[in-house]
Formats: sequence, structure tokens, C-alpha cells
Amino acid sequence: MAFRDWAHLPTVAVQLISEKVKSITDFVRFRAVCLPWRSASLPQPHHLPPQLSWLMIPYYPDPEHNRKDDGIRLFYDLWQSKMHKLHLPETSGKMCCASYRGWLVLVATQGTEVFLLNPLTRARIHLPPFTTPVKVFGVDKEDCQFEASYWFEPYIGNFVISKLSFSTNLTDPNCLIMVFLQRTSRTFFCRVGDTCWTMVNMQPREIRTAAFADATYHDGRFYLLSHEGVLRVYHLNDPGRRLVCSFPQELQSVTKILLEGKSGVYMVVVHQTESEDRGEEEVAQEDQDDLSDETKEGTEEGPKQKIELYQFLEQSLGIRQITDTSNTTIFYGDNHHCLAVCSDDWDLLRGGCMYMEYVCAPSASKDKGEACYGIYFTKLDDGKSKLVVHDLGESPRLWPTAPAMWFQPSFV
Repeated sequence: MAFRDWAHLPTVAVQLISEKVKSITDFVRFRAVCLPWRSASLPQPHHLPPQLSWLMIPYYPDPEHNRKDDGIRLFYDLWQSKMHKLHLPETSGKMCCASYRGWLVLVATQGTEVFLLNPLTRARIHLPPFTTPVKVFGVDKEDCQFEASYWFEPYIGNFVISKLSFSTNLTDPNCLIMVFLQRTSRTFFCRVGDTCWTMVNMQPREIRTAAFADATYHDGRFYLLSHEGVLRVYHLNDPGRRLVCSFPQELQSVTKILLEGKSGVYMVVVHQTESEDRGEEEVAQEDQDDLSDETKEGTEEGPKQKIELYQFLEQSLGIRQITDTSNTTIFYGDNHHCLAVCSDDWDLLRGGCMYMEYVCAPSASKDKGEACYGIYFTKLDDGKSKLVVHDLGESPRLWPTAPAMWFQPSFV
């Protein structure tokens, strides 16, 4: 019986096969088969669709509390029920604050170093530190700058970036990088190679008084969401232009998270509700219907909450509720780390649902009594939650810690 020499297929054939692979972990395995396959496939493939998210497990960034830090960071792959261990010594002594398009943003103690890191390729892009003077976007005087201490207090808690976004691929010299610091309620941006940050300007009376809960950037516009439920839009190419959108009363006192999409800016609204009593047969049936065998770990009920999705309409300065979420999957983590994936790109991904990182009590089989991280599956139409993964790592007692966040792996 003759065996085919798979290691010496024509290069064109190997390339065509590699372009059919959609999963980044499968692509890594594909390139590891043999040297000819590795040489024929691109090390940074552009054909891969947005990947299914991994959950990054928190760690202590402060070396005083983590003297034996080996730089190993944990990423839980929900779809393969596997914990990936990545050696990232660059993260030691750094706060991993947020993620975007396969990149993490890390900040050193006292803000002396800020950089982007791709955990898979180990590529780094340095950003301005939080110790240099800050420019103000929209101010007439080009040389107008404020001392860093005016906006950044010398305390690590004030350097925690809760939102990261950028306009194009980071290889583009015109790529704009936006960060939002929740503790100081400020939004800043820079371009690769800039030596200082620029603060998104507001009206003069707002610079010291406005407090924002979230922010994002999309298509040349900054979107700043205030605690009182007002969305302000600032145009990059027209500093004097500002749009204001006020939300209905019923949306002003609930949790709101801005979400960037392909066709605009969206808002996830979370209404906390009380749990409902249900019979054992109903619970068992929901577990069977909602959770796949690969992700089902238990039947413990999570927090019941009503989830709504809205799209911002700039022309009418209003919002429109998205009633059909059948092709949308939301991933929700700490500190407004939220992203969405189109379920149409993945055969095994259910739409109309949310996967939420949550700190919960340890399982009965766990010896220690420490709180740990779990993942809940929530249907968007009824808000019913079920625990699908448990005991993903103990919740650190000390503060500050790098937050749990969803991360989309990418080679580019």
C-alpha cells in the first residue's frame, strides 16, 4: 500500500489549503506539521476572520506582591475548553489594562512606560508615557500643553486604561490610537511615533466637570458617554463640531457600554433583574438547548439580567434598538471590556447571547475557599444565565490587579 508524501505537496496546494483554515489555533497546528508546510504558509495571515475570544485571567502587576512572577499568562479558550499558557515576560511589573484587535495595552508603574503588545507574535509598539506634557485637541494655540500631573496623578490607579481603540491597521503611519482612563474620566489619542498624548477637548466648562463612563472611536469620531446618560460626539477633522445625544429616562440609570461595530457605534444596555424560580425540568431543558457539550460545565444559575442592544444614529441624533440579535454574540468582561462577534462567521457559535466573565464562589470540589472566575452564558431575549465554566483561577485579593478581559487572538 502506497502512502502519499504529504510533506512535499506543491507549494500552491499548501497555500490554498492554509487559506481555508479559519481558526487561529488550527492555523498554528497547520504550520507545525512540517517545515515545507510552515514555509508555504504566511506567518501573519490576513485571511483569518475575527477570532473567537479568549478570556485573559488576571494577575498581579505589582512586583512587590508578585516576587516570583515567571511571566506566564493564562488565556482560557472557551471553544476548545483549554487554558493556553503564554510566556509574556514583557507583562511583568506592568498593568495589562485593555485589549483591541489582538493587542494588549500595558502600563508601567507611575505611567513611565505605555506600549501595545501582541501576545502571539510578541510584537511591541511604544506609545507616549503618562509623564510627558499633554496637548489639548481643538485648542487654537498649537503649542498649548499641560503638565502631565495636571491630568495624570502619580498613582497607578489613575493610569488604568479601561478602553482601547485604533482607527486602522497599526502598520499605517496615520493610525490613530485612542485610550480612555475611567478613573479620571478622560479620553486621549496619539499616533504611532508621537511623543505625547492629546486630550479630546470638550467645552471649556466641561474640561474640569464632565465625568464620562465610557468612550470609543469610530470613523473619525470620538464617542464619549457620560454617567448621566448623554453621548457626546467629537469630530477629529472638525474640533469645533460637537453632537449631543440624550437617552430616554429609562436608560439613564442602567449600565451602558459602548461597542464599535462595522457599520457604526452600538450600545449594550444591561438591566439587572431578580432571578425567577423555575422547576428542575425547565432548567435541565435549557441546559440541553443552550449549552453545547464542549462548553457545558454545570447548571448553576447566574445573575438574571435583561440585555438590550442599540445603534447610534448620527443624522437624527438618536438611538435605535436592535431587535434581531440572532447573529450577534457579545463578550463582557471587567471594566467595560466588551466586544461583539458576528456568529455567521462561525458554525459552532450561537447568536443572540452573551458570554460574561464573573467572579463567583468556588466549586464544591475546590479545596480553597477563594473566589474564582467563571463564565456565564446569557440569552439576550430573556436574560437567563447559566454557568458554563468554573474555577478558572482565583480572584486576587490585592489591588490593583490586571482585569479579566476578553481577547481576540490575531497575528496582525
